[in-house]
Amino acid sequence: MPHRKKLLVLGAVLFIFVLLAYLGTGCAVNDEPVPEPEDEEVEEPAEPEEPTTESVVLYFATEQADKLVKEERELETVTLEAVLEELIAGPQDPGLGRTMPADVKVLGVEVEDGVALADFSEELRSSHWGGSTGEILTVYSVVNTLAERPEVERVRFLIEGQEIDTLVGHLSLEEPVEPDWELVEQ
Repeated sequence: MPHRKKLLVLGAVLFIFVLLAYLGTGCAVNDEPVPEPEDEEVEEPAEPEEPTTESVVLYFATEQADKLVKEERELETVTLEAVLEELIAGPQDPGLGRTMPADVKVLGVEVEDGVALADFSEELRSSHWGGSTGEILTVYSVVNTLAERPEVERVRFLIEGQEIDTLVGHLSLEEPVEPDWELVEQ
């Protein structure tokens, strides 16, 4: 009988061992599936997103240089500085004339209570071609262009950070200038 007791004890131990092993695997704390090894996939680069653009309106001189006319452009980044830089770049339509000397730099634009403070480099004055009509077209091309933006109602001109009384002697710039839509050719 001792042999039979040994077999019973051994069987009972084996049964308990198998039972514990079975219960131990079924009560695992981590319920997440074990990740299978992945084949190394080469990720295709994402297609570049189309840049978003916004339409802006610029005002340039007519061929007769007596009125202003609209020209629309699409810009990726629309800031008041970027709009003025497009104005300085000149018209795309060969039938239109520039209103700003090509060497002018925009030094900054800030808006306070609807008034844009447009700061330009000295070339706005020193490179300007002069004449009363030329001065009017330059001033109002800037004012009307900036007034197309909802935050701008009037424009004060600065050169190198300093307020100016006039650009080239024909038009007073002592006060902020409102747009003149009657200068725009219909």
